[in-house]
Amino acid sequence: MIYLLVLLGNSWVCFRVLKDYGYEGPWMPLQSIMSFDFPPPFGHRVLFVLLADAFQAVFPSLGYLKCFLLSQLVAMVLAFEAIRRWGALFVRAELSILAQFLLAVILIPTLHYYDFYDFGVVFFFTACLHCLFVNRFIPYLCLLTLGTLNHEITLLLVPVFMAIHFPESLRRPRLWGQTALQLAAWGGVRALLFWLLPSDVSPLVRIQTNLQELVHPTPGLLLRYVAPAIWMGIALFGYRWAPPRLKRTLLLLPLLVVTTFVYGQFHEVRQFDPLIPVIVALILCCFQANLPDRAFREAPPHAV
Repeated sequence: MIYLLVLLGNSWVCFRVLKDYGYEGPWMPLQSIMSFDFPPPFGHRVLFVLLADAFQAVFPSLGYLKCFLLSQLVAMVLAFEAIRRWGALFVRAELSILAQFLLAVILIPTLHYYDFYDFGVVFFFTACLHCLFVNRFIPYLCLLTLGTLNHEITLLLVPVFMAIHFPESLRRPRLWGQTALQLAAWGGVRALLFWLLPSDVSPLVRIQTNLQELVHPTPGLLLRYVAPAIWMGIALFGYRWAPPRLKRTLLLLPLLVVTTFVYGQFHEVRQFDPLIPVIVALILCCFQANLPDRAFREAPPHAV
């Protein structure tokens, strides 16, 4: 019962913050996105758009904004439950709710404008990492495929998969085959989206803008990274006791830096949301006396 109350409580707090302090930006017109009239990349991040449209079909009297918020409430609940299960790999089960509190306090400062995919990104990266750590490849592959409908950044899970299984990933044909399956699933979803929702818009490369922003950082940019830097600093205290597989997942950080530098915007701290489950797990590793043995188990050769 306590797990359910904490899950709903954290989800509701984030929901209220998003509802009361979030806003619809002109660069992210929710109604156009729900009508599939908006070009990629936002127009191809359709998973929770479909859910919002389903709410509107079932409850026609609800406006598009309420349907959007309901879709995000579902994504929040999924993310908070996934982070609890993920956290239970690194602390005793009764302490796993700490992961939900950590997720809430890390996420809340990043909630500004509305979008359909941020909470979904946290959910899918957390759930996928959990599947990899408990050696369940088929559920992982299904989640990666579904998560690609939410955001194309799921591609970064493929090198993380290889890193988690390093050095076996260089020697075992089975792991190369599983890597090929992931790339095929991701590529298949992306091709399907471009077929169903064709667009002539090319990806916007922001290297020059980001370089200018990094060379001449504004106080506002630096201020945005104060909280993430604090959480990363706390997480580094747990690095010493973290299992080897968890340490390898930090490959996500340079991957996110590169993708943000090329396609994203550094003033958007939310670009680093996929790293949140890794930060939460490392913080939990600070409680080294409570690290369960299962956290240190490497994947067996026959794991599927």
